[in-house]
Amino acid sequence: MKKQKLRQAYRKFDHAEGNQHIASEFAVEKLMELITWFKTKNILEVGLGIGSISGTILELQKDGGQYYAGTEDNPYCLEALNRNLGTNYEKVDIYGGIGEIPDYYKFDLIIIDGKDQNLSQIQSLLSSKGIIVIEGDRMPQQILLDELFPHNIMVHSISLKKNSARSPFPTDEWQGGVKILFINPTLKQKIWWFKEKIFTKLKYQYPGRHFGQTITE
Repeated sequence: MKKQKLRQAYRKFDHAEGNQHIASEFAVEKLMELITWFKTKNILEVGLGIGSISGTILELQKDGGQYYAGTEDNPYCLEALNRNLGTNYEKVDIYGGIGEIPDYYKFDLIIIDGKDQNLSQIQSLLSSKGIIVIEGDRMPQQILLDELFPHNIMVHSISLKKNSARSPFPTDEWQGGVKILFINPTLKQKIWWFKEKIFTKLKYQYPGRHFGQTITE
């Protein structure tokens, strides 16, 4: 049932104007898993875009008590956010960039879904046990984050689902994955990380298969 609700919330972005660079359904699903598992309350998204991540999360967490903030300075995206998020638009504090966010905020989860020249400033915005999720590959951001947080442990979660025919992406390609960094890992975070590392290893060993079955939806 939860996955059905996620798909319903996410599908509005399948055909939304400007959807060429939205996050994959798998990425949003993995974010929701982290939010649920670690009872995340304070979330920052760097690069809100047209709202595929924020819109889906807020729709699924209407009574979750999350504080959601994000950065975006593109006029087109700002207009699209207002249009796509509907009543959830008022639940997002939007800043032009990381440098505008007061450093007294401490976020439990920071989602990197775009570029920001002041990315290094997230050091002062992340809670002591915070989690960073990089949507997609974004190697320059990963390299910088490894320098900022040298004691982090990271897992690259990949999907065995191919893009849906509903999505704006080629159906013969796999849904995009996410890189998850635990900055000062707790025991609970280490357990989740280890589990995910095992699943990821199995997926790499059996590309295109999910315990013997290819998934297309």
